[in-house]
Amino acid sequence: MDIRNVDLNLLVALEALLAERNVTRAAQRLGLSQSAMSASLARLRALFNDPLLLRTARGMLPTNKASELAGPVKQVLDEIGRIVRQADAFDPSRATTTFTITASDYVEFAILPRLVDHLEAHAPGCRLAVRPISFAALSEQLERGEVDLAVMGAANAPEHARVRPLYPERFVAVVRRDHPRVSRQLTLDAFCSLEHVLISPSGGAFVAQTDAALAAVGRSRSVRLSVPHFLLVPEIVTRSDLMAIIPERLARVHADRLRVFELPFELAPLIIAEVWHERTHRDPAHAWLRQSLVELMEKDAVPLPRVPQPPRRGRRPDRRATQAV
Repeated sequence: MDIRNVDLNLLVALEALLAERNVTRAAQRLGLSQSAMSASLARLRALFNDPLLLRTARGMLPTNKASELAGPVKQVLDEIGRIVRQADAFDPSRATTTFTITASDYVEFAILPRLVDHLEAHAPGCRLAVRPISFAALSEQLERGEVDLAVMGAANAPEHARVRPLYPERFVAVVRRDHPRVSRQLTLDAFCSLEHVLISPSGGAFVAQTDAALAAVGRSRSVRLSVPHFLLVPEIVTRSDLMAIIPERLARVHADRLRVFELPFELAPLIIAEVWHERTHRDPAHAWLRQSLVELMEKDAVPLPRVPQPPRRGRRPDRRATQAV
């Protein structure tokens, strides 16, 4: 096939059809008539020798061929758009870009308030869409353009994604203020004797990096509750005798209701990073967003308050950080 004989506007139509899975909505998206979009679909079917979209009781569903084309078509159109816009064409004060970010609830808590303030001050016409993070689907979401930027633990980034560290996050132990079994200092024995809440963003885990760190010093703990969200944990802890390990930034916000302790064993900090696909790497709007996040988190890079640390014992655990604690 000679590409000179192919109308590249058909790729624009294909992207809209695959996104909307409806001829009428795809036509409205591109400002075309329904008959013009139907004609484009017919030409696309002939071009790829495949029906591409099939009518079903649930609407139009893409064929395997169409699903295979979605990512490459999105990437080609993004690259053409980048060439047309030129590298120095982004003016945040006049831009109307929509950025799609994915993150855990804790990361949303840590970065979104200041990012929203930054956008209002410097890019008032830009919009921000925030999606819950899906570790299993993230690689494909970045590749297909469903997500522009993930903010997450660097150790869990997809293999071929670009990664830039934003800040390290220490973990601390928390219990309710009037907990009957915890004295002024949290010992390793006391830590292991209590029942724990475990935060597993991917869902359902009862073993995490904390347990690997304890095993390295010959100890273990009992996990009674596994939850997927960090922000839920302080409320659970204040209403029970359970202990939890949470990021220190989150613990500081609830210091009036919780007692906060240094961990009585070694646990690697969580390195929070921004993660993106190669397709947006040179896009000036997305480069501006990534740099803005770096600068915003650098302003927050102040020494976190530390409580007296009990003596450590045993060998150092595996330093690799994971999402669950």
